[in-house]
Amino acid sequence: MKIAHLIKSPLIAAAILALFIPATTVLAADVFNLTYTLTEGGSVLELNQPDTFKGVRLQIDSNVSTRYQVVQRVVSPLLSRDNPSQSIKDNFVYRGLRGSNQYGDLRVPVSDSALRNEEIIYVSDASGHADSFTLAYGLVREDTAEPGYYSGKIAYTLTPISSVRAPVTLVLDVFVTVSAERKGSPKIEITTSLGGTSILLNPGKEDRKTADVAVKINGNFRKPFSIGQMLARPIESQTGSRLDERKVNFVVRQAKIGVAENMQNSLGRGMQNIYDSSPSGAADNYFVITYGLGDFSDVVAGRYRTSIQYWLDEMGKQSNLGTLELEIESDPVFDIKITPVDQRYAIEFQNVKASEPPRVSEVLIEVLSNTGRQYQLNQEVLSELTNKEGDTVPTRYFTMRTESLNTKGKLRMSSFEEVQKGSTVLLISDDRGSADQFKIVYQLESPKDIKAGDYSTKITYSLTEL
Repeated sequence: MKIAHLIKSPLIAAAILALFIPATTVLAADVFNLTYTLTEGGSVLELNQPDTFKGVRLQIDSNVSTRYQVVQRVVSPLLSRDNPSQSIKDNFVYRGLRGSNQYGDLRVPVSDSALRNEEIIYVSDASGHADSFTLAYGLVREDTAEPGYYSGKIAYTLTPISSVRAPVTLVLDVFVTVSAERKGSPKIEITTSLGGTSILLNPGKEDRKTADVAVKINGNFRKPFSIGQMLARPIESQTGSRLDERKVNFVVRQAKIGVAENMQNSLGRGMQNIYDSSPSGAADNYFVITYGLGDFSDVVAGRYRTSIQYWLDEMGKQSNLGTLELEIESDPVFDIKITPVDQRYAIEFQNVKASEPPRVSEVLIEVLSNTGRQYQLNQEVLSELTNKEGDTVPTRYFTMRTESLNTKGKLRMSSFEEVQKGSTVLLISDDRGSADQFKIVYQLESPKDIKAGDYSTKITYSLTEL
């Protein structure tokens, strides 16, 4: 019985092992791929009257659990076949269909927006799920484009994030036909005051604190209309920091016939109406939109970018008027502003007498910082309080404390302490390195044995990043 049992056991073990071998050797191949289909069929995107809008659906197939992004790039702009120096720019637009994706972040405008040279249009969720989404491309204000046959190319690149996996690129051919038949409708031109395509602002430069955009209306409308604007995407820096759009304001000037936003308003995330014609469609031939900046003291230094999309609404029918880039450059600031209450740039106590009440000298400290990095403020006392004869005041009689003025950081001396010769830390900023302010109160007590006279010392303050 024992021998039979020993022979049978290996056979059972071998059988069990054989059952598991096929399951462990069948492995699914890695999939990381990008494809596209046109919603109306075909392999190239063709736009012509009356089919001036068509859809493209992008499909990402992935099972590698790698976060990824899709970048759209203009490989070749839409150039005329007969005159290569002639191109279609802002008339060729696109938008994303919200809800057409399931997992990730579709980072495209929901209204018609001119294509940028290169931009991230989709970022997957953290798990890198397979997903798909739809973009709509179209031709707007075709009556303002020169007639002809145009061709160009758009590339889509699927790129893994934090992975060595190779990217995948597809190229879409685009063909646009602009008919020679003109509608003869009025034209609206929107440019910067210098005729460019970028609104440039800088809170630290006088000539860049505001910027003008000119709106020219050539022709007469027969029905009422309005002109509006919308941010095509959030205002972001190169490092990914977002700027509150309410930091940017605008006002419409020189409009006399129509109704304009002639009071200062902040930019918003949605559609904003900026101008209305009269009920008959009569309008100003020219008016100006002035863009400016609000309080930037709490904005981290950097270059922030977005674009503003302008649109025309004719009794519910909307059309694209073009796009201007918005660029805001906030220069780094790291400085101290010192304001002695008595307006003297030294801690000085004049005509000190024995046994008199304590003397007080106050200093207001304002830290100007937008670097986004934490810092500390130090006090450097060069000497004891000294008179002309060289007599000094014992440190126990010369004290100081810090007083909050809605201070964001952490103050080190909330109660009176002796003023020590040398360096002392007075303030540690908050984690963001925010601009800050506080008050320093210096106090001198007069003992019975103090020599009468004038006593003073010099104190310096310095900022150091941590």
